[in-house]
Amino acid sequence: MKDYEYILFDLDGTLTDSKPGIVECIKFALDSEKVPYTNEILDKMIGPPFRVSMHDFLGQDEKSIEKLIGLYRGEYEKYGWKHCAVFGGVKEMLHELKAAGKRLAVATSKPIKFASMIVKAFGLEEYFDVVGGASSDASKEAKCDVINDVLSRLCVTDKSKVLMVGDRMYDIDGAHICGIDVCAVLYGYGDREEFEKHNAEYIVETPSDVVSLVLKH
Repeated sequence: MKDYEYILFDLDGTLTDSKPGIVECIKFALDSEKVPYTNEILDKMIGPPFRVSMHDFLGQDEKSIEKLIGLYRGEYEKYGWKHCAVFGGVKEMLHELKAAGKRLAVATSKPIKFASMIVKAFGLEEYFDVVGGASSDASKEAKCDVINDVLSRLCVTDKSKVLMVGDRMYDIDGAHICGIDVCAVLYGYGDREEFEKHNAEYIVETPSDVVSLVLKH
């Protein structure tokens, strides 16, 4: 078991249950443009950058995608971001890790504007040295780009000291591209089959399990 000094967290599905607000706003955008969808497609869209999911799951072209993203973000800024809640046990997890001297950061594919708003509004700001998110355009959107930005801002020199905590395959793949280990959490939006398929180093059930893993309880 490695001694991790830096713990990076995904936001949606790892720190916060944000699915209700995200789905509402996706539906608004798709309905506005009369784009057909199923509930299964909506579930798949929680996790990857929207430019990826709107292309892969909805078959939209670049021009349509940018319009849909604009509609989505307009609604999300008004009300969607408020329709989420911090998962039970998350604040206790962050408190214990911070108290143990670990350096914590957020690394999310959510645009940094919304990520910062949520972290502050839901009382999580005090725990993090860095909050990293995607740019509003496509220039820094992939998970690995966000993670590399966070590592740079934390001045990390030894990636073996870094652990990514997330709930989807995008967290696992992005972290592995960057050369860091992953702890996948089952209380979010992914499942064990997905985590095993993408070779997460660790799979845990609860936020307290993350603490036990990192602090070797």
